[in-house]
Amino acid sequence: MNARVLIVEDDALIALDLADQLNGSGFIVVGTPSSVAAAHAILDQATACDVVVLDVNLGRDTSESIAHRLILEGTPFLVISGYSSAQHPIVFQGKPALNKPVRLERLLAELSKICN
Repeated sequence: MNARVLIVEDDALIALDLADQLNGSGFIVVGTPSSVAAAHAILDQATACDVVVLDVNLGRDTSESIAHRLILEGTPFLVISGYSSAQHPIVFQGKPALNKPVRLERLLAELSKICN
């Protein structure tokens, strides 16, 4: 799989681990922004990504505006969070989601579903 993946995650260790795992599984990680502004800056590039792995909470902010943008642009995304889906803002309801800690096999299975 050569899908370009953007990983939006505020925990640097988690972001690096996910990036290593996805790069080793045939994905192309195009960035690991840790803030809403940095994610939007990458998404502003014409060929930014094919799919996004999106943490709900980014420090004191949420990634709601990123999710709204991805929906409008038709870019699929996978939600990852340490919180239950009932605690997520409404924009994340019904989207593919995994709980942290994320297991590689589950991540690859979900990404395969939404990339095809």
